[in-house]
Amino acid sequence: MPKKTERVVVTGMGVASPLGCDLPEFWNNLLAGQAGVASLDGTLFENMPSRIGAIVRGCEDSEYFKGKEARRMSRSSQLGLIAAEQALVHAHMQNGNVNRADVGVIVGSSIGGYSASDPFFKSYYLQNRLSPFTIPISMNVGPGANISIKHGFQGPLMSVDAACSTAAQSIGYAFNMIRSGMLDIAISGASDSPFSPAVVGAWVALHAVSTRVDHPAEACRPFSADRDGMVLGEGAGILVLESESHALKRGVPILAEIRGYGASADSSHLTQPTKTGPAQAMQRALADAKLTLENIDYINAHATGTEWNDKNETAAIKEVFGEHAYGIPVSGNKAALGHSIAGSGALELIGCVLSLRDQVIPPTLNYKVPDPECDLDYVTEGKRSAKLKNIMSNSFAFGGSNAVLIVGKYEENSQ
Repeated sequence: MPKKTERVVVTGMGVASPLGCDLPEFWNNLLAGQAGVASLDGTLFENMPSRIGAIVRGCEDSEYFKGKEARRMSRSSQLGLIAAEQALVHAHMQNGNVNRADVGVIVGSSIGGYSASDPFFKSYYLQNRLSPFTIPISMNVGPGANISIKHGFQGPLMSVDAACSTAAQSIGYAFNMIRSGMLDIAISGASDSPFSPAVVGAWVALHAVSTRVDHPAEACRPFSADRDGMVLGEGAGILVLESESHALKRGVPILAEIRGYGASADSSHLTQPTKTGPAQAMQRALADAKLTLENIDYINAHATGTEWNDKNETAAIKEVFGEHAYGIPVSGNKAALGHSIAGSGALELIGCVLSLRDQVIPPTLNYKVPDPECDLDYVTEGKRSAKLKNIMSNSFAFGGSNAVLIVGKYEENSQ
């Protein structure tokens, strides 16, 4: 007899975000239409045409920002540890009811290693100084490794790097490990921070970021015809995923169920997405979840605010859902949170779980001018109450890596 496929549930979540360093603050600000985007202070970025970003503030009292421990970690690792600490408490894992030897850590990062290594290489090229911390701090496995070390988790440890779809791919990988029976519980998500001069400058050179420096909070404008680029951000979102049986045995509250995961590659262009790749990922997620088009109540879009991505994502949604696409609310969070590359998909999925809990959709900020190529039901009027059972969360990346997760309201006897 083949082993029964496990249902995979969410039992804990934590954030370190530009809208707050705990779940209530993050969620309240997202629903209120607040933007965590501001001018980048100091002299490091003063000569760049884009000097705006979404910085995580309010975490400075954490132990991870103090002393030697902080100096031996990248910003990405610090943010990941803060988010993980919240998630573990949220999942009631601090009371010894979990075998830590069996807890997997699948936490991604992408661009944080570049920004962390930037000052070390500057010191080498300008002063011929070498630091033994360069490699340990700049490794993208750092956030996951530091979480594993701090909490004594000895299950599988890995970092997924799929650029802007990193978090969704990481969570999808953990999801498959748990439902196949390889793991009972995993810490998953992503953490990233791009804020070094060379990394920010590289994004500016790519002409991918907004140059509305006079009005930072209004710079990123997803789906609006006057959009001119994304805004870089930093952040971490960490989730505790468990098999349903493991969570029920522990007697902990179940927040939601991961119902499906779909992934694809554009196989076309490094920086210009195709409609086909995102559409395939959405279709595969629907098939994996065994859901129909009518079962999706809300799409949390990738929605970067770039001219190409937003119209391409809109076209892909219409390719998958047909006329039904016009009846599904669509919202994007990056105008509020910035684009934290690896971290974005995790923060957005956490928002989806909270949407299921409260039956409300957060707004897409800064929609100013209708675009005939972006003509879906974007939630732009403020938060919107809705009857939500299944939510699709899209993450699409440079390189053509696409990942889609479907999260649903948990019902104990639904299968």
